Amino acid sequence: MTRRLRHVRDDLNPYVALTDTTLNLVLVLVFFVAALTAVGRVSWDDIRYKDAQKEFEKAVHRLIAVNQRPTINVGKNDPPGTQRWVFANSALFTPGQAALSPAGQATLGRFALALRQNAGTWRRIRVEGHTLPTLAQQADRWEDATNRAAAVARFLVNNGDIPPYFIATAGRGGQDPLKGLSLNDPAHARIEIVLEYAKSAADIKTRVSP
Repeated sequence: MTRRLRHVRDDLNPYVALTDTTLNLVLVLVFFVAALTAVGRVSWDDIRYKDAQKEFEKAVHRLIAVNQRPTINVGKNDPPGTQRWVFANSALFTPGQAALSPAGQATLGRFALALRQNAGTWRRIRVEGHTLPTLAQQADRWEDATNRAAAVARFLVNNGDIPPYFIATAGRGGQDPLKGLSLNDPAHARIEIVLEYAKSAADIKTRVSP
């Protein structure tokens, strides 16, 4: 009987149990601190980006009339610091062409002015061309999307005084329709100017190509 009790006491060594409990608590604490740090960084970046985005949005609203003003596409799963401005093709281009209309040129000129006035906040620009969704048995329209995106980018460079090394273009065709619209809705045919905002002044310097 005595040997059996001594054996039970060895299995339930309180020092071993305390060590295991302490180790578990330390691991939980480390995970908790890491999670708080990550959330804090994301929140701070979000706040910093949102301030810059709000200022740019104010400039756009101040410079561009309502009937020509682009909207913001908030339905994308973009990384923090990204803002998408949506321009209907009908507001920028001559119908059926990749040539900018006079009204479209005026709108882009004012948008470029907003970019220049807020040059200390953004670091990259991507111009995306979109068409109606490509349905079965239909040919894609990547060339149309690409040509319109290139026309907008060239205008921003040649007439809007935006240096070309800040700008990239993409022809998305009908691969990325807007959510909540029927497939034949003309609103899918659009230009999206995607702004990537800077985290800091040092980050802005990296946008200039060597």
